[in-house]
Amino acid sequence: MNELEWGRGELWPLLLALPVVAALAWALFDRSRVAVARYGARGNDRFASPLVRSARITALLTFALLAWMDPRLGDEPVQVERRGLDLIVCLDTSRSMLASDLDPSRLQRALQDVRAVLPALQGGDRVGLVVFAGQARLWVPLTHDLVSFRALLDEVDIEVVKTGGTDLAAALRKALELTDEPNRKTTAVVLMTDGEDLAGAGRQAASELAAQGVVVHTIGYGSAMGSKITVRTGQQEGFLRDKKGEDVVSRMDAESLRAVAQTTGGVYLSAEAVALPLNELHTKRLQPLQKRSYDAGQESGKQARYQWVLLPLLALLLWEIAMAGGRHR
Repeated sequence: MNELEWGRGELWPLLLALPVVAALAWALFDRSRVAVARYGARGNDRFASPLVRSARITALLTFALLAWMDPRLGDEPVQVERRGLDLIVCLDTSRSMLASDLDPSRLQRALQDVRAVLPALQGGDRVGLVVFAGQARLWVPLTHDLVSFRALLDEVDIEVVKTGGTDLAAALRKALELTDEPNRKTTAVVLMTDGEDLAGAGRQAASELAAQGVVVHTIGYGSAMGSKITVRTGQQEGFLRDKKGEDVVSRMDAESLRAVAQTTGGVYLSAEAVALPLNELHTKRLQPLQKRSYDAGQESGKQARYQWVLLPLLALLLWEIAMAGGRHR
């Protein structure tokens, strides 16, 4: 496509001010001419009429503004190199995440945290999503497409995994399947859960990831005091009960999550203590990581043509200096 484009097209409204500038310049030069004719003695220097002088000044400003707007025409190859890392989010969707000790619930708070970090991901980063309860399920493969990721994230609820329970090991092993062996040093896994490792194998799975060079960070949702689990039956809301008919109280298991993170060299954060834990984790631990290079090559870009405007601008400026006359030369 050989269409003319402008790098700073938002400056177009400034062109509308040029007629006003021309009128003001003419009024100023004409006032000087009238003052000289009325009060001053004319010298030997000859000056152009106010109309010509104001037209030259306006032309100078027009060329300068057009050069600043960065005209571009014609395609040219541009060398590019993208850099990024892989972020794999393991999100707990078990019933215990319906507890409301975090507003509005543990699960909704975790979903909000994932949405909040997406704008911080750079163009070279990829993000994937594993959802889990009693088993793990790949929900979004690693992708650069954050719009599609966000759309699929909006569909996550406690029904996406039918098997009950909270199997941290299954989630971590599913995340390991997503990683590329040569790029595991530039891959981070974030486990977002209330930490109730009912299967009891989370630390063992963490050791397997650590052996492959994959770091796991954990974010705990809930409180140590625990909370009842709100469930909806038809139009009514109630609390989840166990087989004995007693209300189930879910407590966040910080020690399990801290152990999983430490096994791989990662860190543990509490969503109760940190407003946006995933953002803080990304800022302090993920962004400083050395990112891998990929997709190096060429892309097509528009060629800068500001020289076309800059050359007549310089010519007109030299002409203005040369025609200044007498002491002003």
